[in-house]
Amino acid sequence: MNRKMPVLFIGHGSPMNAIEDNQASRSWTALGKDITDNYGKPKAIVVVSAHWATKGTYVRVADKNPQIYDMYGFPQPLYDIKYEPPGEPGLAKRVLTMLDGIAVGTTDWGIDHGVWTELMYMYPDADIPVVIISTDMTSGPEILVEIGKRLQSLRDEQILVMASGNVVHNLRDISFETPEGFDWANQFDESIRDAILNKAYDVPVHYNQLEGAQKAVPTPDHYYPLLAAIGASADDDIISVWNDYRELGSLSMTSYRWDTVK
Repeated sequence: MNRKMPVLFIGHGSPMNAIEDNQASRSWTALGKDITDNYGKPKAIVVVSAHWATKGTYVRVADKNPQIYDMYGFPQPLYDIKYEPPGEPGLAKRVLTMLDGIAVGTTDWGIDHGVWTELMYMYPDADIPVVIISTDMTSGPEILVEIGKRLQSLRDEQILVMASGNVVHNLRDISFETPEGFDWANQFDESIRDAILNKAYDVPVHYNQLEGAQKAVPTPDHYYPLLAAIGASADDDIISVWNDYRELGSLSMTSYRWDTVK
């Protein structure tokens, strides 16, 4: 198949999604199957990770991706999961060239739970090379859009461009007694969703002008990957929204997919 690969932004949510049979985990299984059925198996995956939050932008250049359990106090079965897809140093070096002036290479980090939680369902054999890009906490949103734009051409090479985070991610206000979203979380998430569906991308780029932004995005680490996905999209892409829900009061699972043909 020679169709241009889609772009994904995945709301990854709680690490518990890795060991629970729920809407999120089922959707990730279906997503991997749908991409393979319609586009073929990706040759590689380039992913911007919210959990690799850094000062500056980094690309992991290594042939292995050691698994990182960057979560604490969860049930033991979560730490028993093994998912370590290979790296692809040649592709990583190409990505660095594409991000010249923005990113630098490193062998730090590995594959964190913000990435392996979804990929273990999408591609359970862990046989697709993964190149990981960090989320720069010190940059402005426009830099993340630019990163995505420079990665866009990879889609023509059977390479899946993906970003993982959460549009609304406020751990301080999480409520285990609130299975759905608080009103402010719903309003912010829906404003971003409506803007993206209308390709009014200035709205998510200038998200801090929206009501509730300070509560929805107290720090940009989980939000910024969305902007990289937007940057990697094409003008003629068809946009679909999935897992359009909030949980625990202040966490959004809303996810996006851009396809040239659907």
